[in-house]
Amino acid sequence: MFKKMIVLFCCLICLNAHSVFSQLSHPHDLKDKWLLNAAANKNKKISNEWVRVYLATYPRSGNHWHRSLIEEASGIVTSAVYIDKEPLHMTKEFPWGGYCADHGHNGKCRYPVKGESVLVKTHFPSQTNISKFDRLPYHATIRVVRHPVDSIYSRYVKRYSKAAAASPIIPTNRVKEYIKSWQKFQTYWNKKENVFTFLYEDSLINPGPDLKKMCKILKYKVTSEDIERAVSVHPPIGHPLKHLDKFSKDDLKMIERELGPLMKQFGYSIP
Repeated sequence: MFKKMIVLFCCLICLNAHSVFSQLSHPHDLKDKWLLNAAANKNKKISNEWVRVYLATYPRSGNHWHRSLIEEASGIVTSAVYIDKEPLHMTKEFPWGGYCADHGHNGKCRYPVKGESVLVKTHFPSQTNISKFDRLPYHATIRVVRHPVDSIYSRYVKRYSKAAAASPIIPTNRVKEYIKSWQKFQTYWNKKENVFTFLYEDSLINPGPDLKKMCKILKYKVTSEDIERAVSVHPPIGHPLKHLDKFSKDDLKMIERELGPLMKQFGYSIP
């Protein structure tokens, strides 16, 4: 009888394990799931002690520029879930869960203190690499959206600079890849709570009003003079849809077809 109970117990364990693994679509999912759970448990206390505000953008959608604007206006350091290279972030892990440049982008900012909002850059879930500081509890999320034509091509140039220099037209396979990740990113944050969405193109025209709103979300006390100074130090560069001629006509049609509903949500179109 005792042996039968042991056999039955072992069978139940095997069935449960099979159920868990059957929910994982790829072997790496198990590692990623474990990493996220471990990071969440490790940083649970940290996250509860700090007022985290994500600055969520698809890559090449103005995250760096908006961080510079906010730092210049507020004088408070911003951070990232990654060790950014421009400007170089320290490898030190800060207590709120993130990495920073030494005293900010200009080297003159102060670090946040408990009770203040901490702005944390993330591109989740558009990238394959997952930071242990992604998906932690947050107070609010500031999402900046850029037209997919510009963000997709800019990301391509950043990752494949030699190929981009050799041929001005982005390859169709990269367009397909980035369409999926742009869609994944926007759909994810559409479903999250307390997300404040801004358009990159609005900041290109006049960054002051949106910068003021972002600082208000962060509860940073800034003056009109602070906003004006930040914009003068970090003025907008470029114009919307400046990469339109880098796509084939068929690929532009594909972008509009695949991303049509999301583009409509943000008021985007392809002329």
